Formats: sequence, structure tokens, C-alpha cells
Amino acid sequence: MWAIELKPKTFEQFAGNKKAITQLKVWAHNFKNERYKAVLIIGPTGCGKTTATELLAKELGFNIIETNASDMRSKKELQQFFGHALQQQSLFFKGKLVLMDEVDGISGQYDRGAPGELAVIIKTSKHPVIFTATDEETNAVKAMKKCAKVIKFEKVDMDELSRALKDVCTIKNIDIDEKALKIIARNADGDIRAGINDIQSLNDKDKTINSDDAKTVDFRNFERNTKDTLSIIFKTNDCKISKEAIDTCEKDLDEISEWVRDNLPRQYDLPEDVAAGYHMLSRADIFRGRIIRQQYYRYMVYQSSDISYGVSTAKTQKYNKPLEFHFPAKIAILGRTKFSRAKDNKNLQAIGGALHCSKKIARQYIPLLKIMKTKSPETYAKLSEELGIDV
Repeated sequence: MWAIELKPKTFEQFAGNKKAITQLKVWAHNFKNERYKAVLIIGPTGCGKTTATELLAKELGFNIIETNASDMRSKKELQQFFGHALQQQSLFFKGKLVLMDEVDGISGQYDRGAPGELAVIIKTSKHPVIFTATDEETNAVKAMKKCAKVIKFEKVDMDELSRALKDVCTIKNIDIDEKALKIIARNADGDIRAGINDIQSLNDKDKTINSDDAKTVDFRNFERNTKDTLSIIFKTNDCKISKEAIDTCEKDLDEISEWVRDNLPRQYDLPEDVAAGYHMLSRADIFRGRIIRQQYYRYMVYQSSDISYGVSTAKTQKYNKPLEFHFPAKIAILGRTKFSRAKDNKNLQAIGGALHCSKKIARQYIPLLKIMKTKSPETYAKLSEELGIDV
């Protein structure tokens, strides 16, 4: 896999999260004087949490000892592993660095005592310990936050992701047009590993990738789970089955609502059935608005009910239509404009930071900067370089 073959060898080659990397390096180099003997890196899949830890161990000249939370599901197993790994000195390296991936995979229900045991172990550690997690709302991660320094990794910035993918194409002698590069970067959604995998999968014998090739990965987010959920909502009349389907769906309510909204008139034929279905979706939107305004999340029960069995029972007859679902137009539009919106957001953050104002206020300066770009390019060039913007 190219994602493994082309992993960065140094921090200079690492894409994104420069601030977080600096925090991690400062903590590691000053480990003996640090308050916390462990770091908890929280971030989305593919942002480089594990790779950053491996590079850190290489920079320090440490032996890295890796394990996964799923490999140790009990207090006894944790004691055995960490007891040996943390207390003994390394024979061939300056020291040790212990990495435990996916600590959010420890279940408070099935692995009772494990989070507490981890907290006890790291307090007496003679070596730096790094945990990684994607979900910070689990009980294990909440327990780790009390005894570890938290460093957050973000999705790789669109510009940096595009440059990294362009470098991959250069190394592999692949001719890729700019539009195709943007499509792949957009669909990767900050996951550099996914972007590299997409390029590898699209690479053909003549080593060219055009925009038509890149569009074939547009349906990355259409998991089998989503299709199953839509099938149940549109085909069943059983409220319990429909509600269970949406409760176990990997999509959030806003996104699955868009899928239902766009496909409703394609699955129901009778006008009164379509109208009844949209009526239930409008009720779901009302509850969504109340959730946002009042921050009263118990209304999500009613929102999900209207989307699921509200739409399921809106039909007066069963339809034997093929299960072909169209990608929601709204999500597609947001996806196509993600690159430009990310660029705009980066510009607004830079302007807001320089002027100590909100992004809303900073937006008012964009027209002025565009005029300056055409009327006074020298002045604009100086501002652009100083602020790091491109309007």
C-alpha cells in the first residue's frame, strides 16, 4: 500500500497539525519535568496520530512499544503489559515510548476497571506514554483526560492535503490534472491515508488521472449501512423496525434526512404519499430548529421518529421499486464547494487574527482586498505574504 510505503520519514515531511506536533515534541523533550507522564492525542481517522508518535520516537532515539486497546480488555492484561513495558530500561535505545492506539475502544461496560487501571499505571511511569483516540466522549477517554496531557489533531487542511497528494503523484510519476486533484482531496475529507488510497486505486497503466476518473470516488460516504437504512424506511410499515434502522445508522440525523428528502419522490408514486412523507420531514426540521435554539437534545427522539417511522407510515401502499438511491443534491453541492469554502475560512481566520475581530467582521474586508488585488497588486502582494492569504 502506498499509504504505508510513502509514510513521512521526518516531521518536515508531515502534513498538517504543525501546532499540535510542536506541543507533542515539547512535552516529550521535557518529559521528566512535565506534570503529566502521558499524552492523549485526540483526532479524526487519517490525520496522522500514530505516524506522529512513531516519528517522535525516531527523533528521540527511543524504542517504541505499540499496542492496541482492543488487545487488552482487562485490568490484569494492562498490569502485565504496562508493568513490564514501563518499569524496565531499554537495552539498545536511549529510552522507551509506549503507544496505545484507539484507547476509546475500551468499553466501560465490558472492560470494567481498565480505564482506572490505566490512570494508576501512568502516574508511576518512568517512560513517556501516548494514547490515541478518535471519540473523546467515551468513558475511557474521559478518564484519561484527568491524568494525561490532551493534544488535539485536526483534519488535514485542504491545501496541505492537495500538496501532499500532488507529491505522491510526482513520486509515482502519475499525471493528474488540477481538477481531479481537488476532487480526490475533497472526498478524502482530511484523511490523507484515504486520499493516497484513492490515487492508488485510480492509477492505471498510462499513469494518468483526470476529473472523470476522480468522480468515481464521489460515493465514498455512501456506506452499505446507509442503503440498508433507506431500504427499511421506504419499504417497511413496522415502526419498531424503521426506528431501529435509523438508530443504528452511521449517518447523523441531518445527513440521513437529506438522503430521505431527495429519494422520497423517487420511491413513492402517489402524490398524497409524497406529501405525507414531506410533512413528516418538515416536522423533523421543526424539532431540529428547537434543538439548535434551545439546546434541548431530548427533541432528537422526535426528530428521528419523524424521519424514520413517520416517513415509513406516510405511504398508503407498498411500492416494489428497485432500490436505487440518488446522492442528495445539497450534500453534493456542499462537497463540490468544500475546497473553496475551506480556502475562504482560512483567509477569514488569518484576517480576523491580524485585526482581532470575528470571521463575520473579517468577511467585510474581502471585497476591498479583491479590489486591491487588481488596482494595487504590489500592496496586495505585501499584505498577502504577511497574512498568508489568497483571495
